[in-house]
Amino acid sequence: MQVTILLLFVVVGILMRSISSERYIVGEGYGWRPAPYPSYYQDWAKTVKLKAGDELEFRFEKPDDLLEIGKFDYYACTSNTVFRPYRESPATAFLLAPGEYYFKSSNNTNCINGQKLYVNAEAPNEDNDKFDNKS
Repeated sequence: MQVTILLLFVVVGILMRSISSERYIVGEGYGWRPAPYPSYYQDWAKTVKLKAGDELEFRFEKPDDLLEIGKFDYYACTSNTVFRPYRESPATAFLLAPGEYYFKSSNNTNCINGQKLYVNAEAPNEDNDKFDNKS
């Protein structure tokens, strides 16, 4: 009986967290394609406050695609450590835990020209979320 009650609390906690999650479309109406200027996607990232549980939606047209990569690959515009490739659009990246996430086009030239994104998902804070919703 105690295990059932504990499991119920865990499920309710997960559901409440997922209700407070947000989905963001990367690049807004521009989408995920070669950047119009080198800092375009980083400028976009500054406009959102991401937390663990949020989702990033990348919209692109072939031959474009998306790679979730390591920090070194982000700065070097290489693809040595690919955590997850996304070949179909729209692609949804789930920010499951607090921390840093790195994305880039598999086209290294596009990456060098700015088609890459670094975001930091903060730990969810229920008190701050409630405060933000009131404003």
